[in-house]
Amino acid sequence: MKRVAITQRVDAIAGRDETRDGVDIRFARMLWDMGFLPMPVSSAVPDKAAYVAGLAPDAIVLTGGNDIGTAPDRDAMERALLGYAAMARLPVFGVCRGMQMMNVYQGGSLVVIDGHVATRHRVSGVLWPEAREVNSYHSIAVLPEFLGRDLEILATASDGSVEAMRHVVLPWLAVMWHPERETPFEKDDLGMMRRHLGQT
Repeated sequence: MKRVAITQRVDAIAGRDETRDGVDIRFARMLWDMGFLPMPVSSAVPDKAAYVAGLAPDAIVLTGGNDIGTAPDRDAMERALLGYAAMARLPVFGVCRGMQMMNVYQGGSLVVIDGHVATRHRVSGVLWPEAREVNSYHSIAVLPEFLGRDLEILATASDGSVEAMRHVVLPWLAVMWHPERETPFEKDDLGMMRRHLGQT
């Protein structure tokens, strides 16, 4: 069973002296049902490179939540994961913030965008010549002119913002929608993730 490291959002809990890592439990269920072993990653471990090497994942999922820059430990952990993935040529699948982090890691930048929070819209591109509808929960976006190096656009929304992309050399793929939030899970998303994370 392939081991998939899953990043988690960081939340300070009001009324408790706690900062918690957390991830939507549907992610673990989705990965398990596809035959993967989900391994949530703790962002607070100080020696991030050693931690990632010790986890020895076969693949990585960068999840949503936390704008980049608002959770420094998580940012650093995801950079360590991407560095490890680049060295080991591991599959990485990014979701929403995960796609944004991949873009920033590759030297790209992000912009604030309207009309993409708690809605649904259509996307189209290389993978979906006939537009498909997806969910949308982001106020930060990747635009084509700010795409990072060695990244290729796979799908855009009607306003031109990037909705899916991949690395042209490494096995990295990312989308701006949330496959885990669909009920039931979309067959297109499950097939895409299974094929991608199953790479060696």
